[in-house]
Amino acid sequence: MRLEATVPDSRGSAVLQLADELGLSRSQLIDEALALFLKAVLEVRKGRRLVMLDPATSRPACELATPTLAALEWAGKPEKMELSPEEHAKMRALAKDAPAPSLRLRAAAKRHGK
Repeated sequence: MRLEATVPDSRGSAVLQLADELGLSRSQLIDEALALFLKAVLEVRKGRRLVMLDPATSRPACELATPTLAALEWAGKPEKMELSPEEHAKMRALAKDAPAPSLRLRAAAKRHGK
């Protein structure tokens, strides 16, 4: 399958340099990256975190995170919210009396297709 993507110039340069350094084609390098990301998504969905281990101590040296992985982690841990009757009434009133969206908010929503 042929895929096309637009990436920042700095990342594109890094891809070309790394592919050359490892003796891989750009397609091979992208395939490796996608395989790693797919595995990361599967593990985060299981509630796991991805870390790099220090080879000398086998202790976590750093955590691997991206905005997408962080969002998946948060989405996977929903918490039930308990509101008192007073808090519930206040939330209803706030929603009922919410101001109309501003022109800037409407323009932003149009830009993002929502």
